[in-house]
Amino acid sequence: MSKIISVVPNISEGNDQPFISGLVEKLQAVKNLLVLDTSRDSVRNRTVFSFTGPREAIFAGGLTLYRETLAHVDMRRHRGEYPRLGAVDVFPFVPLKDASLEETVAMSVDFAQKVAEEFNIPVYLYGESARFPMRRYVENIREGEYEGLEQKLKDPRWKPDFGPAVFHPASGATIIGARYPMISFKAVLDTPEEAIAEDICRLIQHAHGGLAHVNAYAGLDSEHKSAQITVTIANYRAMPMYRVLEMLRSEARRFGVTVRRVEMIGLVPETAFIESAFFYLGIQDFTFDKILERKIQTDLDEQSRPG
Repeated sequence: MSKIISVVPNISEGNDQPFISGLVEKLQAVKNLLVLDTSRDSVRNRTVFSFTGPREAIFAGGLTLYRETLAHVDMRRHRGEYPRLGAVDVFPFVPLKDASLEETVAMSVDFAQKVAEEFNIPVYLYGESARFPMRRYVENIREGEYEGLEQKLKDPRWKPDFGPAVFHPASGATIIGARYPMISFKAVLDTPEEAIAEDICRLIQHAHGGLAHVNAYAGLDSEHKSAQITVTIANYRAMPMYRVLEMLRSEARRFGVTVRRVEMIGLVPETAFIESAFFYLGIQDFTFDKILERKIQTDLDEQSRPG
């Protein structure tokens, strides 16, 4: 593929391993679709997929994911430590190699229309695809969550971009759009007190005067008696991962707790890890072209060019 656009759909199911495995098999059977990653979280009751391929393959895989998930997930019974609006909660399109944001937006809008037509559910456009400023941020669309969706759909300001303004109790609504690459990770604290995690979230996230481009959600792993914080960084170049983690650790110390471990969610751009290595190792005046594997790949690319 000369251009690469990936999609990172999040579904509201993270406990049923046989269903997730079966869905992955169906996605892998789609012609020319490359399944990159699957990240299942039982505490959030949510699974994040990542796949890519030509436009036709992405659309076929995406419609398969909607079809299977809408048939399996009943939002009336869903419980999880994460905001959600529907069975297929959010379906982001992300421009990667040689893909422009404009063509990614156009692709996401075409797909959103197909989802609404085939499944007859409310579809909201967000991110760079949003048609209204208040829908640019997914948090605004999710406000009130699934439980408040029926009332929200009665408000003319929240008429879906596609599909009916009708509440479907089993499926809820879905959010589709284009965005820049995003980083997500989970910080597990050495305390069972979820209230502490909630306080830390308020201190670090952008909405409450914390770090730009950062959102954070508290949760509790009842099996391991550990509070946890799920962090998303919408622009990791403007707000590096190490800076977010350092502030999280600093705010945790004021409550007498520490970060026990960090777990990445989904795929992560290598630049984010390299920048973090520079920070924690105190490296200065080092450029990416001095990394062995990058140097080799650059030389191979030069040799393979015609003429």
